[in-house]
Amino acid sequence: MLRKSLRGKITLYILAITVFIYSFFPIYWITISPLRGGDGFFTHSTALWPTAFDLTYFINIWNETNFPLYYKNSFIVAGATTIVTIIFSSLIAYVLTRFRFRGKSLLLNSMLIGYMLPQMLLAIPLLGIFISFGIEDSLTGLTIAHIALTLPFGVWMLNSFFKTIPFELEESAWMDGASRFQALYRVIVPLIIPGIISVGVFSFIVSFTDYTFGLMLVSSETNKTIPIGLAGIKESTSLQRGELLAGAAMIIVPMVILFSFVTKYFVKGLTSGAVKG
Repeated sequence: MLRKSLRGKITLYILAITVFIYSFFPIYWITISPLRGGDGFFTHSTALWPTAFDLTYFINIWNETNFPLYYKNSFIVAGATTIVTIIFSSLIAYVLTRFRFRGKSLLLNSMLIGYMLPQMLLAIPLLGIFISFGIEDSLTGLTIAHIALTLPFGVWMLNSFFKTIPFELEESAWMDGASRFQALYRVIVPLIIPGIISVGVFSFIVSFTDYTFGLMLVSSETNKTIPIGLAGIKESTSLQRGELLAGAAMIIVPMVILFSFVTKYFVKGLTSGAVKG
């Protein structure tokens, strides 16, 4: 019995390590490849560790293209999408769990319809709407399009969290003189921080790495984000694979840093929302 238990643990660890290597290796390879520099990129292209750390490719793509502008646009759009999604998904989820009104279930279920459709199908009508409002080819329009993707997920996740909060906590706050908003902000929100962090991480990643909406809704150079700008750099410049990999690495690094700080909350948010909801 003991041998079977030990054998099972060893097998589990081997599978976990295999999955980790399989998932992490492409990220690692994209990151270290441009660090080899001009000579090492071709002569030591198969080495698992760069022989010399050369930032030439990173400097080239940063100085010779509009990559800094793309970077700034991506952070602006992703940051705005994250903030708006957290605020509105929290309020909507609160209303759905604390108020009774006709069509509440229909509203909650219908919010996922747009999320399940391909982005290309959503981009076409959104473009027509943005043209009518004069916000086509703008960071504002792109942010709204991203919110259309992230808000349903945020509402569904936080809806599960709000259901786990006893209504008596709010009643106690009201008896102490707090308003409904004060009870929400001071009592309930601190209890659903893992869910809020999960929604924020999801929203930021979806917006920061989006390609379809950026391709369909943005055309001017000044409003392009990193994925669209990097694709344009590949087609319109003479930069080599090293610079393109450097650009890809600068897309991945913020995501890895973000996850390294909030992984605990993100996993807790996903599991809590799934089990308790």
